[in-house]
Amino acid sequence: MPEPEVPSYVLTVVILLSFCLGMLVLLVIMCFRICRQLGRIGKLANLGTADAPILEHEISSAETSQGGAFEAFLTEEPARREMTKGEQFAAYRQWRNDKGMNWSNS
Repeated sequence: MPEPEVPSYVLTVVILLSFCLGMLVLLVIMCFRICRQLGRIGKLANLGTADAPILEHEISSAETSQGGAFEAFLTEEPARREMTKGEQFAAYRQWRNDKGMNWSNS
């Protein structure tokens, strides 16, 4: 008894579905590996900061200074405080450049 002939599009669909299933399995495996590595990184990050007291000498002067160039820039014109942060920083860079406070690239 001769076997019935299968149309070629059925074979194409079966091959494409198998390929998609294989790619999906690879994607799931990669996601699990990434999640596991992120978990390790998170644990390492938490180990370094877990209830570690901040010593006085570890705090930089930029964090503690109440004045400074940026504060002088803001007090020079009170309208600058009303600007958005992006506009403030752009104007501050220009102000530093005008005052000669930037490093030169020459």
